[in-house]
Amino acid sequence: MLVATVFDLDETLADSAATWQHVIGAVATRHGYAWTPDDWAAIQGTSTGSWSAYLAHRCVGLTPEAAATACLDGMVAALGEGRFGLLPGAADLVATAAALGPVGLVSASPGRYVRAAITAFGLGRHLATTVTGDDVRCGKPAPDPYLLAARRLDVPPRQCVAVEDSGSGIRSAHAAGLTVLAIPNATTALDLDVLKLAAHHATDAYIAAKTLLSLIGGRRPG
Repeated sequence: MLVATVFDLDETLADSAATWQHVIGAVATRHGYAWTPDDWAAIQGTSTGSWSAYLAHRCVGLTPEAAATACLDGMVAALGEGRFGLLPGAADLVATAAALGPVGLVSASPGRYVRAAITAFGLGRHLATTVTGDDVRCGKPAPDPYLLAARRLDVPPRQCVAVEDSGSGIRSAHAAGLTVLAIPNATTALDLDVLKLAAHHATDAYIAAKTLLSLIGGRRPG
């Protein structure tokens, strides 16, 4: 029986991709590199250590640590300025999940950004636990983040639904033994192998909410 829901943050709940691209691209430009869509595709869903190393390797005079700090500064500033928000229906999706059982959040991003996003979007009242990239040694696609979230919720992984958009996130949740509800992003939608790992699929947050009602609440979607 499924009793709890664990959400990814970026592009599952937060409409953040364009802002991340802009911020990372601006950092790259300041250090002599023209950021491309292929670069963005290469780092989607990866850990901070991975994408900051990728960025630093292509830039002049930039370390992974400095790359991560500059990008996170930009994203936290963007949150404070209200430059991006939740995806349509995401607030209701989280509220629906919270009405059905305990809710967690699992993000590969560092805690400073995740905490700022939770505050900016008013999600804190719904969350029983939050796992960030700072909390685990092995991030997505390893199972560690979702295993930690389930442990903190005191719910067996097999009784949790993970709501994810990225290939690495879907792989992480599936490897941890959670039932995966995928809201695929543009890249993931083309990856048939990773989509097979998700037991359920939705095209947006509104359909995902109906699916959660069916999976946890016992109601048929529609």
